Amino acid sequence: MKCPGISSQRVWRNHERRVLAIFKRALELLRTEDDLDVCEDRLNRRLLSCIRKANGEFGKQNEGIDWPITYEGNNQPDADDKHRAARESKRPDFQWGFTDRSEADPDRQDRFYVIECKRLGRPVRKDWVFNKNYVEHGVLRFISREHGYGMSAPSGAMIGYIRSMKPDDILNEVNDHAQTVSLSPICVAGGRWIQRGVTRLEQTLERREISPRSFQLRHLWADFR
Repeated sequence: MKCPGISSQRVWRNHERRVLAIFKRALELLRTEDDLDVCEDRLNRRLLSCIRKANGEFGKQNEGIDWPITYEGNNQPDADDKHRAARESKRPDFQWGFTDRSEADPDRQDRFYVIECKRLGRPVRKDWVFNKNYVEHGVLRFISREHGYGMSAPSGAMIGYIRSMKPDDILNEVNDHAQTVSLSPICVAGGRWIQRGVTRLEQTLERREISPRSFQLRHLWADFR
């Protein structure tokens, strides 16, 4: 994989900053709605509308994103894949792409910020444990070649919908599951939770099967209790 230049890194950081700000605002908007104790797919569909509203708000401050967000779309082909890869059949919850004009290689100009969403809290079924699934059906998708989320990107994000339990207890359970699959722990950015709001957390992943090897996974946990 070709390493991105300084200008390209700067463009990516600016795109990520805007994406995370818009998602944070969208989660705040979603939290004001009724009946949030629903399945993840329904929450994601409703979040999409809030994302569009939030992007409109930021657009008035010249901080919006001019490219449309993709909801439940397949991973796009990567420049380093010469043939169709298994990851092209996988569908992240959201992708927010853009065209990086600072990149000289046309095959590498289209870049995608991937966001995956999961519920958090006490399980409602024995066979579907939210805090465990956050790792096994969420974080690990940014590591495995089969899913390949965030391939050729330096960072991506996870959204956590908190439906029950104390955030500290959730984080302890999530990190216990992360440890069982040799992942680094998730840490609260700034060291404190935003009660009834959106808290940002950080995690560094080492990826052996896809590039780049070092990957920054951002986490936005929305308190919907």
